[in-house]
Amino acid sequence: MGDMNSPEERDILEWLSDHPDLFRRHPELLDRMTLPHDAGADSLIELQVRRLREDNRQLRAQLHTLAGIAGENERLMQRLHQLTLEVMTTADPREFFERLMARLGEDFKAASVRLHLLSQQPGLDGTEAIIIHEQAPPAWFGEVLERGKIVFGRLTRAKLQVLFPDCDSTVASAALVPIKHNGLLAIGADSPGRFDPDMGTLFLELLGTTIRHRLEQIGTDQRKRA
Repeated sequence: MGDMNSPEERDILEWLSDHPDLFRRHPELLDRMTLPHDAGADSLIELQVRRLREDNRQLRAQLHTLAGIAGENERLMQRLHQLTLEVMTTADPREFFERLMARLGEDFKAASVRLHLLSQQPGLDGTEAIIIHEQAPPAWFGEVLERGKIVFGRLTRAKLQVLFPDCDSTVASAALVPIKHNGLLAIGADSPGRFDPDMGTLFLELLGTTIRHRLEQIGTDQRKRA
């Protein structure tokens, strides 16, 4: 008997895929084949029906997952809209970020929310939720910024200690949102499954853009005063 991975068998399977009507044109072949259960056309049809049912179950499961993601994205977008209305009119930068961090903690049921900036920003010194990296951050920090992609999931203890000082032991999963040219927004949860790689990113991408624009506005206001 040939190897299941042999080139000859792959050629046969490819040929059969290109000629799906073979058994209709040559039904006598079924008498010489080994099929599951009883040999014959009826059992072959039953096998095809079972496979179609299994495919249908898988498609239903995928549809259910997509519907769940869509519903969660819609809820997040509604919260983002409400959040934007609440904080964007705040003139004071420090109050803006304090309210933003507090709301994010509530919306995500987060154990900790921290905004990591690569340089000091006027008016934000002493803000509890903001960490300024006056020295070069770890290499992995820069790699996340360079890729510009949101990171979800479980992180090493060393990374958690950098991102969530004083509460790293309670964070089981996290979301890292790169803020272009500025730093990272880190949201940590005490549940290992709260942030996973299959989550939608649109809400957090828009949130990152909102934070970047507000930081740029701080720089613009500072230059006007100079």
